[in-house]
Amino acid sequence: MAVLPGFVPAPALIGIHSVVQASSNGSRAYLSHKHINWPIIWPVAIGIVIGAATILPFIPLLNWQWMQGVIAIYILWLTWGKLISLPKFFPCKFTFKHILVQPFIRLGILQGSLGMALGATGPLGSALLLSQGLSKDGIVASNSVIMLASHLVKILFFSILGVQLLNHALLLVCLCLAAIIGSIIGSRFRNHLPESIFFPLFKGLLTLLALRMLFLAIP
Repeated sequence: MAVLPGFVPAPALIGIHSVVQASSNGSRAYLSHKHINWPIIWPVAIGIVIGAATILPFIPLLNWQWMQGVIAIYILWLTWGKLISLPKFFPCKFTFKHILVQPFIRLGILQGSLGMALGATGPLGSALLLSQGLSKDGIVASNSVIMLASHLVKILFFSILGVQLLNHALLLVCLCLAAIIGSIIGSRFRNHLPESIFFPLFKGLLTLLALRMLFLAIP
């Protein structure tokens, strides 16, 4: 996403990014399809459509830079919130589920709406899936399907907005092939990575991404 602006015009940036990421996430989901948690996927997919359709008319009017900070705080809370000791005067144990009655539908709405403007929202799903106690393969496989659905919806809606993705066909083919090769290499590497190493690395990566988003949200 940070490299593409040097090669494509701004109006097509998120659309092209979505095509490449759809190929990456689609291939990753195929390679780990046995670990997909489908009961989680369906409510997220419904939320993605609702969120994208709701935000579509407002895309030209909005400046979403400050929302990166909100997303960053959300990710940090999901990743490390369980380690926070809350005051004893709280009447019940506080969990993120008390904020979001239907967390996966709400995740889909965030993915659909924010993804239309920000492009890359993968850490949102990763952080929530991590908080649900899924295995490393379950997190990767399920989030791949979530992001595939999100990017397919964005491709459809940006096409409706008039973005001509076929004008960049050669670039898309090259990037998609590279993304699929990367998925194959990454899947083989993950198969040999024990969860005792995977989860600390995964939390560390989510934390670094969140801190970077906080930095980018500063005017």
